[in-house]
Amino acid sequence: MIFADKDFPAATRETVAAFCRRGRLPQSILLTGSGAKKREKAATELAMAAMCEQPKQDGQPCLTCDACRKIKAGAHPDVIRIEPEKDRKTVSVEQVRRQVLETLWIAPNEGKVKVYVFFGAETLSDVIQNALLKTIEEPPAFTMFLLLSRSRDMLLPTVLSRVTELSLGDELTAERKSREETELRLTASVLEAFCRGSEYELMLACAPMMKNRALMQKVADRITVTVRDALAGDAAPPLSGCEREAILLSATFPTSTLLAVCEVMARISARANANANENLLLSAFSAELAALKEKTE
Repeated sequence: MIFADKDFPAATRETVAAFCRRGRLPQSILLTGSGAKKREKAATELAMAAMCEQPKQDGQPCLTCDACRKIKAGAHPDVIRIEPEKDRKTVSVEQVRRQVLETLWIAPNEGKVKVYVFFGAETLSDVIQNALLKTIEEPPAFTMFLLLSRSRDMLLPTVLSRVTELSLGDELTAERKSREETELRLTASVLEAFCRGSEYELMLACAPMMKNRALMQKVADRITVTVRDALAGDAAPPLSGCEREAILLSATFPTSTLLAVCEVMARISARANANANENLLLSAFSAELAALKEKTE
């Protein structure tokens, strides 16, 4: 089943399922939001739905026929990728003329339709967007346009009025989720090394934060919240997302040491805000925590 990713809005998943049941996809679709990889995955699935040779009873692509396998592998001759050519940041007018306008009325090589996929549609100039208006509004029966964009706000209103938009979610949310996962992973790694008392392990755990002052601050803040969870115990709901590490801290250190950890993290954050040397900052991060462990022992 396509569009099964639970990160996609339920309304979008149902809309695509309805298109499949009807056996007819819109010819011009705008995919917005989520991350670039998710947008490309969604475009691939729509191309398979449009060209599947053995669709299921509910209209879903089989995912196993020659067409589906070629599309998934990025090797179908009737899926045309429109993206900046080498040494360019944006698609040029010449490129659109050559790849799209001059080939538009040529029948597909082997598929039911010919699919033009515009990656980074938000970077298309107004000139290009205007040049595509008529084509997107009244494409040949055997063509399909997929425009992939971070946000609908980056496209002209005249383009938006001529496409069917499928929102895949908030890209900022996806990026934020990835950052938070990194912060959680590093926080857990640093606290586990701290509890084991190995300065070498602490240095290794802190290494991914090298030359990333912002990440160092985030981890310092999350360590402080984890210490708060450790001190609160069962008296308050956990806030850090590092419940296991909070229990480990509580079982390993007295309250005085945990409060001292918060003081160290406060100093690290203050130095980071003051643009302290990043290498020295990273050294202080691990060394001061290691010193606290030695004092406890």
